[in-house]
Amino acid sequence: MYSIAIDIGTTSAKVVLFSKDYRYKADHETAYPLLQEKPSYAEQDPIVIRDAVLHSLQQILRQTSIESKNVTTISFSAAMHSLVAVDEEGRPLTQLLTWADTRAQSITTMLKETDQGKQFYEKTGTPIHPMSWIGKMKWMEENWPDLYTQAYKFISIKEFICFHLFGEYVVDQSIASSTGLYNLKTKDWDDSILAFLHINTEKLSTVVGTDYCFTTPTNVMQAFSFSHNCIYHIGASDGVLANVGAGGLLDQVATLTIGTSGAVRVTIKEPLTDSAMRTFCYVLNESTWIAGGATNNGGIALTWYIEHFAKGATVSEIIEEAFTVKPGAEGLLFLPFINGERAPYWNGEASGAFIGMRRTHNRAHFSRAVLEGILYSLQSVLTSLEESVGPIKRIHASGGFARSKQWVQLLADISGKTVRIQETHHASSLGAIRLAHNDLEQGEQTFMAQFEPNNRDYHVYKKKCELYQVLYNQLEPVFPELVVDN
Repeated sequence: MYSIAIDIGTTSAKVVLFSKDYRYKADHETAYPLLQEKPSYAEQDPIVIRDAVLHSLQQILRQTSIESKNVTTISFSAAMHSLVAVDEEGRPLTQLLTWADTRAQSITTMLKETDQGKQFYEKTGTPIHPMSWIGKMKWMEENWPDLYTQAYKFISIKEFICFHLFGEYVVDQSIASSTGLYNLKTKDWDDSILAFLHINTEKLSTVVGTDYCFTTPTNVMQAFSFSHNCIYHIGASDGVLANVGAGGLLDQVATLTIGTSGAVRVTIKEPLTDSAMRTFCYVLNESTWIAGGATNNGGIALTWYIEHFAKGATVSEIIEEAFTVKPGAEGLLFLPFINGERAPYWNGEASGAFIGMRRTHNRAHFSRAVLEGILYSLQSVLTSLEESVGPIKRIHASGGFARSKQWVQLLADISGKTVRIQETHHASSLGAIRLAHNDLEQGEQTFMAQFEPNNRDYHVYKKKCELYQVLYNQLEPVFPELVVDN
């Protein structure tokens, strides 16, 4: 018997097949484009994403020759903060606004400085930032007033796909808690925030627990001929599920993920917000929350660098090249804010920069600086988390970067902490299946590899991280002057 996780990501839909003992068997991935009509826009076509999910589901069954009747569980993982307006038939009235969309920057910048904005953060655990629905929906109200009024519902990409597969408008607490509209204490949509947005709960899906299961598949889903006994589990958001799949529910353990973006997360037993509004707090289930911070510039920053400055090179080649240079890239430092930044600064106007360039630097130095800069960003999140929740002794790493032993070792050296890599890189997908089976107990687990920090390099990087923070603070007042008009 088998379980299938459907992971709806930022750049692709991935369907992962697991055996009954959680062993990875196979996966199929279908990519889709990010649409950027304007510099601040980061949209996708929800129909294309839905079709990508269906294609990958079809292909995983075909390429493995697994009979659909032998699939006992299907569970969902999805990227957070996406928003689309739909009509009564579930047809999109807008493109999907992704977490990377910053068109609401001016709205959230003003709101963040008010007492009302701080109260919204304290209630929801979602920082005031263009990624949140507060900014996106306020922007829609101001710029598309007729559409805003006429829209039947405002939903995430996960809700959109689940509606087409099961005919219900429901949203799990985990996805809901990342919108900025969900009250962590009342465990429902917050009335004061809905009043601020001039909507009522009828415009949103019904909030359900992360233990919810769908019972009535639509014709679209029935076409796959899964067993009548197959469990269709709603799952949660990719971020909290990464903690489950990477063994990150243990005390003093953080999970760190680098995919398109990056994130650091820890598990807590009660909702917690940060007095400086640097971190988020999202729901896993009724008794568990995940605190952390996500960065905008993970693997996407490396991809940008290769596409524009190292055309033709592979990621592996760039990493190999980078490690021909000493730690610290001989004085070259990269601020990776090419898409603005989320944690810990929550500044959509932040800009990327190479600082310290000299004529002795070659491409290898720039490559090393990029890898280091992405990790400096995540280290700043880790530092903020430790100030809020206490010391972290170990990091469980996942995401595409975990395939590179050199890059993972670099993480150990910069953080000064032990880093472990699990057997599967599909942490969110594995987390979705474990959640579906209500199997969240985590003792000491078997890991594929463990990395210890190099003490000498750690001290080099400790100074570099301090310099990174100084440079951000000094450049922060300049960033708004560099923003290209929308």
